[in-house]
Amino acid sequence: MGIITSLLGIVCILYYIAGVRYAGYRVSGLWIWLAAGIGLMVWGGCRIGCAVAGVPFFVPGALVAIVRVCLLAGLVLFFYLEHQIGTGMKEKGIDIYIVPTSDFHQSEYVGEYFNGRKFLSGFTGSAGTLVISSNEARLWTDGRYFIQAKQQLEGSGIILMKMAMPGVPTIKEYLDQNIDKTVGFDGRVMSAQEAEHLNNKLITDIDLVDEVWHDRPNISQEPAYLYDEKYCGESRASKLQRLREAMGDCQHHIITSLDDIVWLFNIRGNDVECNPVVLAYALINKDDAILYVQNNVVDIKMAAILKRDGINIKAYNDIYEDVKKLTGKVLLDKQIVNYQICSNLNCEIKNMINPTQRFKAIKNETEIKATKNAHIKDGVAMTKFMYWLKTNVGKIELDEISISDKLTAFRKVQNDFRDLSFDTICGYKANAALMHYKAQPGKCAKVTNEGMLLIDSGGQYLDGTIDTTRTFVLGPISDQERRDFTIALKAMMRLQAAHFVAGTTGPNLDILARGIVYEYNLDYRCGTGHGVGHYLNVHEGPNGFRPHDRPGWAPMCAFEPGMITTDEPGIYIEGSHGVRHENELLCVEVTNNEYGQFLKFEPITMVPFDLDGLDLKLLSDHEIKQINDYQQLVFDHVAPYLSNEERTWLQANLLIKN
Repeated sequence: MGIITSLLGIVCILYYIAGVRYAGYRVSGLWIWLAAGIGLMVWGGCRIGCAVAGVPFFVPGALVAIVRVCLLAGLVLFFYLEHQIGTGMKEKGIDIYIVPTSDFHQSEYVGEYFNGRKFLSGFTGSAGTLVISSNEARLWTDGRYFIQAKQQLEGSGIILMKMAMPGVPTIKEYLDQNIDKTVGFDGRVMSAQEAEHLNNKLITDIDLVDEVWHDRPNISQEPAYLYDEKYCGESRASKLQRLREAMGDCQHHIITSLDDIVWLFNIRGNDVECNPVVLAYALINKDDAILYVQNNVVDIKMAAILKRDGINIKAYNDIYEDVKKLTGKVLLDKQIVNYQICSNLNCEIKNMINPTQRFKAIKNETEIKATKNAHIKDGVAMTKFMYWLKTNVGKIELDEISISDKLTAFRKVQNDFRDLSFDTICGYKANAALMHYKAQPGKCAKVTNEGMLLIDSGGQYLDGTIDTTRTFVLGPISDQERRDFTIALKAMMRLQAAHFVAGTTGPNLDILARGIVYEYNLDYRCGTGHGVGHYLNVHEGPNGFRPHDRPGWAPMCAFEPGMITTDEPGIYIEGSHGVRHENELLCVEVTNNEYGQFLKFEPITMVPFDLDGLDLKLLSDHEIKQINDYQQLVFDHVAPYLSNEERTWLQANLLIKN
């Protein structure tokens, strides 16, 4: 019996380990199996010890009864956790259940409460949709996460669906193949546009994630705060006036996208990590506005200030009942507004992109000046970091996390630093091939003086949001790595130098970068760049660079002066290396003549490139001059804030010498 008991204990511990590794939705109860395993092994060990010693094994009857009850409870919990989702689906008449990666506002990055897809699948990427049926589970994600998802889903039984790849159906196509099945989801986390395109019978008022995630975190309700006009350059009253003019004949406008709401009302918050937003809804009427927030998020003083501009505060969930009472025409974006809100409306809907999208994409003079200042500060931090990294690698013990922490430390000492703009991507060698790689404690790579290190990072400063990528050469690299490093930089610089006429869109310009990569029969499975907010979300629309518009999404807008967009082509070789270079570009006017308004891009990122990875044979004299001119521009802006040692080092490694 001692041996049998000990073996049962080992089985329990192995189940715990396997569950942690593969079964995200069972994590909340796994500790019981660890405790049971340890207890059984101790029990069995005592019995074996007594048998070897030739002494009787005696346990009080009461303790035996307690152990039996605990084992029985464990078995009950096992079957409960293993079958709860499936059972819950059957009881509610649901054949297929959808768990998207979103909150009630269709945010790209979400708070811990909304990480249901991550909890159920174990996949940690920022984009993906889990579809669960009675006999299988499938996860759809895009090209940024193919490698990561393959690794994290291994052994889980979840089928990886690589979006936009040949032979891979979309979620809608998959559901159309199962048209006789009833589909369920929480109508608050699915956009109206996505839900309305489904042809299945729908059940949309059930949150099954909440039924199985027993230790689910609470919804964040951090205090909101006012954002000073000295940084944003326009009052909320002015923004509201512009918005009401754009509403036209609509009596109401529902806004649920968090970045639009906080931009409009000149407020910020801390409800989503790295994104200074507030969980809120907004209802804009012709004469007043309502901000729906959770209790105690807006204090009395702040509420009074908002009230002076005609903005009233109501409870967060009141929006669902209030919209039932609206009459006339309502402006909203079904691509963002959730299905539950749209289902509650009983009036005419004008479906279009929120006017605030374009308003906030075009930075005013104050925002541009502030953003450029933020870039200088971030450039100083990055340059100091670059000096530290290049002079210390191979001399001290380093790994991906310690390097990320060091970079954050350089940023934290800059004025008005508030947070990172996203989780730092610090990938060494093969890890850099995972576009959105996130190093984990105990699992991250050691970094030595060889190969390449890719770091995609940025800071949130009161005066701007930063997104910068640099690839550092830490020692000997292969000819292929050197080629790819050079190709990616050539591609980035070509797009940065674009000169074009007003009306040009991202898909028009994307080929300037991607075309160079195409010449080597390579590609990167993502867009080339995205808009950037002003002390807001690091990913912002409607401007960006992509080879084509995304199906189901609004077309990318034409570039206008004041828009800020990233330029970040890359090359990713699975199992070997990844390279990416990234600058933020400000769209500026060149001239206006009989041929129209001509525009170009001005780089506002002030971070030097590591030139040690270049293959000069692949660069023209013109390209070398482009790179050197940019490097000198960076030096002129950051050098005054460097130490003598840092400045001397940077100057010695600044330019291509040929």
